Amino acid sequence: MTFDDYFAWRKEIEAQFLLLKNTKELTKALQRQVETLGLDQFALLIRHPVPFTRPKTFLFTTYSADWIKQYDNENYYAVDPVLLICQLPGKFLVWKDAVTERNEIFWQAAKEYGLASGFSCSMMAPNRAVGILSAASKKPVNMLNLLPEQQLRLQYLLDLSLLTLLRLDDASMRILDITLSQRELEILKWTAEGKTAVEISLILAISPHTVNFHQKNLQRRFNAPNKTQVASYAAAIGLL
Repeated sequence: MTFDDYFAWRKEIEAQFLLLKNTKELTKALQRQVETLGLDQFALLIRHPVPFTRPKTFLFTTYSADWIKQYDNENYYAVDPVLLICQLPGKFLVWKDAVTERNEIFWQAAKEYGLASGFSCSMMAPNRAVGILSAASKKPVNMLNLLPEQQLRLQYLLDLSLLTLLRLDDASMRILDITLSQRELEILKWTAEGKTAVEISLILAISPHTVNFHQKNLQRRFNAPNKTQVASYAAAIGLL
């Protein structure tokens, strides 16, 4: 496939994804595209930026339900190199490059469910959610390869999938939908700088009571136990 072919494909697939009406159609469309790349199954994981310790995740996949069950039961989240590496956006991972002694048992288990080899890539959505698209094959590692143009296709499929989920207003892309007033934003910014309520009141020429009122209100809206966590969450979702 030449780069001209790639851009023609891009135009065609973008038009197709704009017609998708729900996540079921998105899953079918992704499966078809994965198969055109010579792969068998896919998994699209959406990971929210907050909460930090246990971020919300959403999964769209054609992997075996039995594999997903075993993955949960064995807590493979803790050793899966795809998650460990691709939790940062902008990554492209060839699975064979991530096999180590520490995760060898995980890979052996995956092979039993037709996940012998594959590729994963990650990208950040406009709302700061991170999407990880993995495409797997039953073929042995030494029999699977992706050309540069095919890697671009996989990455663009992830980009389109994230935009489609946003367009559909899917629950997987709803991240603390909070709109701040100008005053709330000012107080939040100075809070993030480590200023006290008294210092912020002097900077903004308002009373400490007003500052405290807004900070408490922000804690409630962010469902955060203190003003420090409010500032951290706001930064993570792009409000600061």
